[in-house]
Amino acid sequence: MAFCEMKNPPEFSSEVRKWDRETLADGQELAVEIEQLFNNTLYNKSQNEKLSNKRELLLKADSWSGGGPYSQTVIVAGIKAEDEPELGKALKGTETIEEVKAYNKAFGFIYHGEVRNGEVVFQAYKKPALDIPLLLKGV
Repeated sequence: MAFCEMKNPPEFSSEVRKWDRETLADGQELAVEIEQLFNNTLYNKSQNEKLSNKRELLLKADSWSGGGPYSQTVIVAGIKAEDEPELGKALKGTETIEEVKAYNKAFGFIYHGEVRNGEVVFQAYKKPALDIPLLLKGV
């Protein structure tokens, strides 16, 4: 693809001209749209790969700071401020009913998360008494 430039990072464009009888059939003019479509494909591929990425985090009970609301910063390599990961529970499925209830109670104290470059800051209205394993999807 001698006429196409692979953008890094990939860029998405919704402005793709339609070819018609007036479009010059030389490689350079046709390559403009092909390059946009090619980079759209790369962009979509990178977004799909990102969505399938999962990271496990651990909010430690003794790492909360503040006096209410409480906050905890967790380092997440590669995360960017513009990322919008989904937060999930990271239970293994082998917990007892009592452990699940305690986990859900502690998880419920978290009311906000802010994504920054390289880290996520969580806030809780009450200090959780146990470690909370979390799952971030889309990082």
